[in-house]
Parts: sequence; structure tokens; C-alpha cells
Amino acid sequence: MRCSHCQSERVILVWGEYVCTDCGTVLGYEMLPPISKTIPLTKRDVKIRLEFREETPIVVKKRYSELVLMYIRQISEKLGDAQLEKDATKLFYNLGRRIWRGKNPRVVAASLVYLAAEKRQRYLHKNSVAEIVNISKFTVRDTVSKLRKYVTAI
Repeated sequence: MRCSHCQSERVILVWGEYVCTDCGTVLGYEMLPPISKTIPLTKRDVKIRLEFREETPIVVKKRYSELVLMYIRQISEKLGDAQLEKDATKLFYNLGRRIWRGKNPRVVAASLVYLAAEKRQRYLHKNSVAEIVNISKFTVRDTVSKLRKYVTAI
């Protein structure tokens, strides 16, 4: 490298800048390619990626209400009670859109099935409903407590 002012070849690197030692001219910054870091995936990231691979394009293209009804049907079939599906579907149609907007359809479906069983005085553990659709029992608990005030009004 040569200095543009004095044509000296005695250029050194100081604090990330090229500097001529004869005249003291700063010639520019050191150009380095960007460093890319590979961040190892956590167990949660791997699980999410696997879930996306398992999802079919048909499921992704469905509307929100269709997804909720599909998950209600799936939970009811696993529990072996067709009446729960009818009651939970009825509860879903009676709820306003603003109540369940922004919530995961699996969570809404599990909560509605739990509330339907509760109305029929059938005991279900939140964990048994949550495991079917692969969510946390605490999420079901929180959503049930939020939906309960709207279901009792219906």
C-alpha cells in the first residue's frame, strides 16, 4: 500500500486505520469481511422447527375458525366423547371474535373443550386436554379463566 500524499510505502495499521509513518496521513479504515456467528439451536427452536415440518400445507391454509373446530374435534376424539365436541363448538360460535382474537387456535380449542366438560359436570384434568394438542396446562388454565366469564354470560 502507498500513501497518496508522499508516495511512501511505509504504511502501518493503527487502531483499525491505515496510517502513513512518514507524513501521518490517515488513509482509511481496515476492511474486514463481516463475521458471522453460528448460534446453536435451543431445544425449543428445534421443537418449533419440527412442528412446522409436520404441519401440512392444508392446515396452514385453513381459516382460524376451521383450525379451532379441527382441534376441538381432535381433542374430543382422543377423549372419546362426541358430546364434548358439540358443546365446545356451540360455545365457540357463541363467543365473540374479539374474545379469542390473537390466541393460538389449539389453546382456544383446549380451553373450550375443558369448559364444555365443566358445564356437563365431567371432570377433566387440564393437563390431559393440553397434552393432546401439545400445549402447556398453565396456558389452558389462564385461557380458561379468561374465557369463563364470557361463557357464563352465554
